[in-house]
Amino acid sequence: MFPKSPRSALLRTAATLAVMATAATASAQDAGASDANAIASKLANPVAKLISVPFQFNYDRNIGRDDAGHMVSLKFQPVIPLTVDNDWNWIVRPIVPVEGLRDVNGFSGTGVGPIAVETFFSPASATTTIWGLGPYLSFPSASGAEYGSRQWGAGLSFVGMVRPGAWTIGLLGYQSWSAGGPAAAGTTNTTYWQPFVSYVTPDAWTFTVDTESSFNWDAHRSSNPMNVTVAKLVMFDKLPVSFALGARYYLTSTPDGPSGWGARAVVTFVFPK
Repeated sequence: MFPKSPRSALLRTAATLAVMATAATASAQDAGASDANAIASKLANPVAKLISVPFQFNYDRNIGRDDAGHMVSLKFQPVIPLTVDNDWNWIVRPIVPVEGLRDVNGFSGTGVGPIAVETFFSPASATTTIWGLGPYLSFPSASGAEYGSRQWGAGLSFVGMVRPGAWTIGLLGYQSWSAGGPAAAGTTNTTYWQPFVSYVTPDAWTFTVDTESSFNWDAHRSSNPMNVTVAKLVMFDKLPVSFALGARYYLTSTPDGPSGWGARAVVTFVFPK
């Protein structure tokens, strides 16, 4: 038999290396997709043990006595999970809204609305049924009454959900009672409830439908905006970032409050532990 030529050997070696490189790349892509899916699934859980920093942009319109005003708002609402012990986590969710008002009853300006802190004590064990309870607190900012109630509020935050497969179905909310302050710009005697349904695909797309409903017990008025959003989690090296776009529609609205259609965009930075 004649010896194999060096060129043939090199070609066979190159072909083998190419196959191995392709397999390694595919394996890395599969692992990356799996990681992105796992993080997107955790983001669908409001009390997951995951540090996330969402920046939520909203556009609302038809505000004021003549429906001539509109508002652009930015909500900064980081989620901070703390370990109490082996059995319990404590999830802290401060919410800071920055609001830009335009032609709302003749007023235009930018300021900070009432700041809220939602907290949840939640079992650390991983199951398909998840719940949490904790203290709730809200307090007025240094901005004027045009941006919301000047009262302090205190109460209870709650969340409960089930997670069958790729679905997350749940209810998040709070009950707040007035804890002092002037009531001229509204009171904090409010019940808030947010039913939500999310579905996460294997390639880290998340489809969510929810409402952000509230009822004020002193004004006897409710607001019920429904949101439909689509989000995609993207890995920038080792930093996961979720981008979401959606539309919102007010099923019911308070007097002088937003009505009709609006829009939402969210950018969430995730810092897995």
